Amino acid sequence: MNRLASSQLFAHYEWLHHHPEPGFSEEKTKDYVKKILHNVNLEKFFEGKLGLIYQYRGREDQDNHYDLAFRSELDAVEINEGAQIYYHGCGHDAHTSIQLELATYVAQKKPKLNILFIFQASEEKHGGAKGVCKFLKESKISISKVYALHVTSDLYSNYISINKGDVLAAGVTCHLKLLLRDNGHVSHRGESAATLFAKLVLLSKRLSEPDFQCKITNFSSDGSHNVSPTELSFNITFRGKSAEKCRLKQQIFLKHLNVDYQNEVIMNYPVLHNDEKLYEWVCQKLSQSKIIKVLETPFLFSCDDFSFYGKELDAETCYFFIGAYNKEHAIHTQEFVTPKATLLRGWYVMMLLIEKENERING
Repeated sequence: MNRLASSQLFAHYEWLHHHPEPGFSEEKTKDYVKKILHNVNLEKFFEGKLGLIYQYRGREDQDNHYDLAFRSELDAVEINEGAQIYYHGCGHDAHTSIQLELATYVAQKKPKLNILFIFQASEEKHGGAKGVCKFLKESKISISKVYALHVTSDLYSNYISINKGDVLAAGVTCHLKLLLRDNGHVSHRGESAATLFAKLVLLSKRLSEPDFQCKITNFSSDGSHNVSPTELSFNITFRGKSAEKCRLKQQIFLKHLNVDYQNEVIMNYPVLHNDEKLYEWVCQKLSQSKIIKVLETPFLFSCDDFSFYGKELDAETCYFFIGAYNKEHAIHTQEFVTPKATLLRGWYVMMLLIEKENERING
């Protein structure tokens, strides 16, 4: 790892971290990516609402086939959905920085591989991966292996965490607006919005099980100090080890709403599954390194739309975590900043996977 490349990696992160943008509106971010990859002469394969895809072709005889693909995310997370304020507290800025420098490395080293670099829009909320997969299938693109990493504040920077099989939960998130009867003055009798909401919170807790979680967030109402609300809004998330169970629990919850309501599904992701054969290969190669330590990832109730790449494409997929502990500042907080050691580690791991794949195919 030379100093110039390290400095560029840190510069990418610094710029991206201070320019957060919401999903499907990452225009400044896309302009930055385009500028960097234009300078290293990588070919742009796709540009649009779904993000950017660049290609490197080291084996011209393989039309429409790519040995490897790497996915990073362009969007930031919301601080407040109502105020529409965004920040890079989830680590997407780190993922994109690593992938930018990885693409630069490939353009310079010229391995005998075909590689796609997918800079995907809107992972946080709208599941941009599903649209990317549709585009790739319609374009008759085949990919052997697709990789994605995610930083985590739960591990130190010298640790990589990976697992085979089911890694992250399926998830359905709905935005519900309950339309209540107009009770007028708060002194009027009848069930209040607060009582109804309390019942729904208790119902969400009863629906939770060891392998399933149901949580309510972002709740609000109209009304005032002296007027009963006529609308009650909140998000509810169902997460479990199967998409079928999420849908079943969602139906149970909706059946308990004894009022008129509007229901908007804002997230619907399948289980994120790592290919077992690819997991074994990655673990073997990473474990040979003297500068990283490999741990097993437990099943987590987090969600990621990288799950669509494994579900929709005929490709082996592998998703893993890079330690990013930073003074107990957790992911999805405004104080979270990815340590430089994590950026270097992620870049090194991705380079290592390219080198080992090049050796495997070309000897």
